[in-house]
Amino acid sequence: MLLLALRFILVVLPCTMACFVAAAPPAESALLGGTIVSIDQEALTLTILLPTGESRALPVRDVRLLHGLSVGDHVTFELNDEHTLIKIAKLPTDPAN
Repeated sequence: MLLLALRFILVVLPCTMACFVAAAPPAESALLGGTIVSIDQEALTLTILLPTGESRALPVRDVRLLHGLSVGDHVTFELNDEHTLIKIAKLPTDPAN
């Protein structure tokens, strides 16, 4: 009986766990990163220089997302399907650089 239970654990459990691990992220958002080039609080846009060298002006969903940010900050951000900023996080700076 113990051998049967052990076989079940070794065969079935990894298969079910793979289903959870391989799950794709939600299609409604994308996580990206870059450096803030400009902030327009009136127009609710944030211009970000991406690692590819391209800069993009992105609309911001909520003015509260802009609080505490300044030009030159390195950030990660999340966009929805309409390419609107829905989340943004300031990355820590490296004092050695």
